[in-house]
Amino acid sequence: MREPESRDDTLSTALRLLAKEVRRRILRHSQGHLLSGGNDTLKLTLRLPATPRGRWLERAAGETSTALDEALRELLLHRTVFQPGSVYCLRCRSARCEHTQPTQSTAVFSGYSPSGVPHFLELGQWLLEHKDPRVDQLYRKPPRLLARVTLGSDLTGQLLPAFRDLDSGYHIHGQVAAGWFRYPDANGLDQPLALTFQVVSSQPANGPKRFGLNLIGRVPGDEPLETLFDRAGELPWAAPAQWAQGVLGQVERSLTRKKAPEDETIDKRLEGLLNGLARRLERERRARARRTAHGHQRHREKDRPTWKAQADLAAAREEELLFDTRRETLIVLGDRGRAHVFNQAGKLVTSIRYSPYSIERRRKNGIWRPATSAEIRAFKEHLEVTTQAHQD
Repeated sequence: MREPESRDDTLSTALRLLAKEVRRRILRHSQGHLLSGGNDTLKLTLRLPATPRGRWLERAAGETSTALDEALRELLLHRTVFQPGSVYCLRCRSARCEHTQPTQSTAVFSGYSPSGVPHFLELGQWLLEHKDPRVDQLYRKPPRLLARVTLGSDLTGQLLPAFRDLDSGYHIHGQVAAGWFRYPDANGLDQPLALTFQVVSSQPANGPKRFGLNLIGRVPGDEPLETLFDRAGELPWAAPAQWAQGVLGQVERSLTRKKAPEDETIDKRLEGLLNGLARRLERERRARARRTAHGHQRHREKDRPTWKAQADLAAAREEELLFDTRRETLIVLGDRGRAHVFNQAGKLVTSIRYSPYSIERRRKNGIWRPATSAEIRAFKEHLEVTTQAHQD
């Protein structure tokens, strides 16, 4: 005879089914992918009758369904504002349109046009326009990393009222434009990189205000930001960025207290955060420069996937051999997102890790296509010659 379920088991079953329904709705939502891999939670208020009567279950199910949809909408509104690597376009109301990223790796966000389109400027030009006396230090050898704070009012001052996003309650509080960071491009050559660290918030109608630190930039070689660690083995802004996000979390939590701080107090704290972030970015660069070249190189090589190139090549199936139509190189796909780039002479150029989304996007865009039998045959012949030359 089956034992009756305990109260805890009954609640666990109900919560498990509710979580399954949340997941189903996320998967079906056109922008549900923005929530993948995160730690976001939905806040729901359930209304259940103390004494169930009539069609209470039908009514409660309808109210819960509406609450689920509303909570998901608010969460996705926040996520569409915070799209890593991109600024939010107020004209298109999206962080995924063609206006949201700089066209070169040395550019930073310089503000919105009257119609809400993001504008970008080369970092040196940006500093010149703001009469920053340190701009010449960008072009010294070695160049110094510079970080400049700009408040949100200076970035949104030209916006027309009609193009302010009222639905998401989007607000840019300020930013730090910083550079040069130096990273290797797809050919292994060091290139300058500028980044914009933006403190932004969003607040849907009747929803909580959320704060975030958004990182905006374009990697040398037109690669996604997530490839930087695999190229260099470290992110010099990681600790300062984590500190800043921690402060934003404290600010967000302070707004939930019975006696929330005034807007003026919040603004002063965020301005202090921006200045602190700028100091930490410059300090981190100086500390990093004091490392020995040997130690830095060892750290970089340890974390890069290059050493797996030969093993992945030997194990690769034909469908894992791709041709890069822009650079005319051969791509060998390995496990865990590894991608090894070989030139047509059979020499390994670099190894990078990509997310499944990045790999699929390159396939769909035609940047990577399946290598032809002739291309694979020619590559293996060149590779054999190169390998033999090294052995001799």
